[in-house]
Amino acid sequence: MYGRRAGEQVLTLEASGALEQASLVMRDRETDSWWSLMESAAIGGPLDGTRLEELPVSEKTTWGAWRAAHPETLVLSVDGREHDETDPYANYFTSDGTFRGMAVADDRLPAKEAVYAFHLDGEAWAVPHAAFEGGAEFPLPDGRVVELRRPEGASIFASSEAWLVEGDGERKRLGGFDTYWYTWVGVNEGSGLLR
Repeated sequence: MYGRRAGEQVLTLEASGALEQASLVMRDRETDSWWSLMESAAIGGPLDGTRLEELPVSEKTTWGAWRAAHPETLVLSVDGREHDETDPYANYFTSDGTFRGMAVADDRLPAKEAVYAFHLDGEAWAVPHAAFEGGAEFPLPDGRVVELRRPEGASIFASSEAWLVEGDGERKRLGGFDTYWYTWVGVNEGSGLLR
């Protein structure tokens, strides 16, 4: 999840209909700039190169888990239908294949390896889910530590929790998100990899 401020301007973000390395590209209504989810930055338009703040507040979950926690939630009904029993993404999530067979040049991980990805001080980082199931710490080159937690055996739909631990022990939530290696590294070439 990203903040909506670009300098002093508050943006209204919406889907653009475009994809970059199989990941959604947003646009803002105010300037018609296009925003990459994988780069946390504008990739076209008047705000090209402007970064958005990654907010550590989003929660990725399944509808069933959300509904159990928030039974009062209302959903859009289309012609009386609220849920489609057929999952158009089932083949994608259960296969090793990438979106439309996209190739990935960086083979440090399998293309469809699930990772937690984040930007920190202008650098891109990724950590494979398997490396921190149940919780783990990863030292950064500057002496700070990234703490990550993820329930063991959780699906890609579960959110990871991340904190940055400063040298003095101060902890703060770290922005970032769960994605696949190929969607992340295809846009963030040379991403750091913590294992």
